Amino acid sequence: MIKYYCGVVFIIRVTTPGEEWDPESVRAFLFRMIKREFGFDYIPEYHGDIVNLEEYYLEPERNTFLLACIGDRLVGTLGLRAYDREFRGLNYDPERTASLWRVFVHEDWRRMGVASYLVGIAESFAAEKGYTGIYLHTHKNVDGALDFWLSRGYRIVMDTDNELGTVHMEKSLNRNSMGNLDSVEPVLP
Repeated sequence: MIKYYCGVVFIIRVTTPGEEWDPESVRAFLFRMIKREFGFDYIPEYHGDIVNLEEYYLEPERNTFLLACIGDRLVGTLGLRAYDREFRGLNYDPERTASLWRVFVHEDWRRMGVASYLVGIAESFAAEKGYTGIYLHTHKNVDGALDFWLSRGYRIVMDTDNELGTVHMEKSLNRNSMGNLDSVEPVLP
C-alpha cells in the first residue's frame, strides 16, 4: 500500500512469509524503540516475539506485521496476532480476539498520522480474518500513548497501577468502530 504526500512516498508494507525484507533491521528498530521508551534491553520473557518475528507474525495466516517506511527508512511498526497471553483477570478467546504488539513510531514521525494509519490497516486486517475484537496493553508513562488509544475507540479494561504504568485495553470490531483509512492522512514535515 503506497500513499504520496508532498512528494514523499509513505509506504505501509504488510510483510508475508518468503517476502524479501530485512528482519534484522526491524529487530534493531524495535530494540532501539524499547530502549528509548522503557530504558531496558532484551528481556527473553518479554521480547521472544521480536527475536522470532516470522514465527509470531508471518507464519500464522491470521497474523501480520506492518512496516511504515518513508523511502527506505523504517519509521513505524505494528504486529497483530491472535491473543496468546494470560493476564490475571483477563480472558479472551484467541479465535475471536486479536492482539496488537510492537506499535512504535520513530519520534521524528509522531503525531503525523503514521500510527493511526497502521492501526486502521491492522483493524481492517483483523476484521477480514474473522476477529471480533482487539486487545492491547499500553503504558501511561509513554507520552501520548493512552490518549492515542482512547482516541481510536479503545477502552480501558484494567489499570494495573504498576511501575510501568501498564493499562490493558480492548475494542470491539464492527463497521462503526473502525476508522476510515481515507480520512487518515499522515502529515509529513
